[in-house]
Amino acid sequence: MDGAMEEARARPSSTFPDWSALPNDLLRSIGELLDVPCCMWFRGVCRSWRLALPAMQPPWLVIPDGGYPTWMDHFTFLSLPTRSCARWALPDSRCVGSSAGWLALLDPNLSVTLLNPLTHAQVRLPPLRRDELLYPSPFGMNSDGSAGYFYAGTPSETHSSSLQHSLIQKVAFYANPTVQDYAVAVLCRNGLGLAFTKAGLNDWQWLHWPDAAGRDVPFGGELYGASNTDLDIVYHDGKFYYMTLCGQIWTLDAAAPSPVTPTPFVKCRPQLGPDHRRYGKHLVFTQDGMLHVVWSDGPGLPSLLHKESTLTRPMRMHVQSYHPGSSRARRWRKARHLNGRAFLIGSRSNSLAVPASVASAPSTWIRPNCIYFTCIMPGSDCINGESVEVLPPEIWEFDVKTGVFQECDRRDIPDSDWLEWPKAIWFTPSLL
Repeated sequence: MDGAMEEARARPSSTFPDWSALPNDLLRSIGELLDVPCCMWFRGVCRSWRLALPAMQPPWLVIPDGGYPTWMDHFTFLSLPTRSCARWALPDSRCVGSSAGWLALLDPNLSVTLLNPLTHAQVRLPPLRRDELLYPSPFGMNSDGSAGYFYAGTPSETHSSSLQHSLIQKVAFYANPTVQDYAVAVLCRNGLGLAFTKAGLNDWQWLHWPDAAGRDVPFGGELYGASNTDLDIVYHDGKFYYMTLCGQIWTLDAAAPSPVTPTPFVKCRPQLGPDHRRYGKHLVFTQDGMLHVVWSDGPGLPSLLHKESTLTRPMRMHVQSYHPGSSRARRWRKARHLNGRAFLIGSRSNSLAVPASVASAPSTWIRPNCIYFTCIMPGSDCINGESVEVLPPEIWEFDVKTGVFQECDRRDIPDSDWLEWPKAIWFTPSLL
């Protein structure tokens, strides 16, 4: 081995192939075969290789591909400013959250893994499944007062029951987690409420949903029996913030000793009429720490109307900002602009506030004072009479100043397997 190294050092440099002189079309063909991390390394080889493969500028959109949502073969990472894309293979995973360059992935065994797709760093969390068959439900109380359990099926049955697709609404966690330092909150569907864990715990703490008055109600709080599809949870400055159907925002201190207890923070009053509970709710913190709530409703027939009615509800979006130092009547104000920022909201990812300097840059199509969302209005079950699952992937824009919606991108996927396409996820790449 040492002899071979010495021979290589002695060999004239002219005998080495000039990899930088490869034709651009060949380099581009090679780049199309690479996954996301390899694309980053590819561009770091030399100037000609970097020019041959367009940069994937943030923010990115993570699009699950490959068929039925619980059988994902790969993901597509799409750079919104440049439209360049790369694929990443991770079989049998469902993406249920993102934060600061990390993704939360749910596997068929109902175990969540936090993963940085660029560095391959990962944090494996305790499984949500208990005894391979069951996981505890905060509302599942037996007549004798003992804890009840929700049937989850064996791992081999998980695909057919699609529990991997339907169990989790969203996972929130703080940036740059490590095995020794992490905190994660899981917002579940099927009336199962909220689960919490952090470094040092070997299990999940299941939290009862408080009712509108703030009482701990294991059997019926304001979410019992709801699908939880229009709620949100985010992490900001050491705490988890989550919002319930009535507009109450609660906090969960990630550093508090276990068991943690939710604390009422503030109630958001949207002034949207009695039907505001069906609206999608997304919490967004800007760089200065100001909290915004984006309320959204999409077109389709309201569920309370008669089937033969011709009335439809239009797309609607309402943004409020929270001013804690103001009088009670002025704490929540309708936002008529976003101070030049842009919001990227999503049901599976931490909503992002894009700084004004980025939103106004000529190299991006993201516009100041606009809100971007994928596929459909986040609070809708249907659009124009079609269910969520049969709509093509779209990116929509809402101009807060003018109140105008417009479709700004649509991905045409020839494979018919995307008919049950789950919502895409906003993502900002990070090497930390």
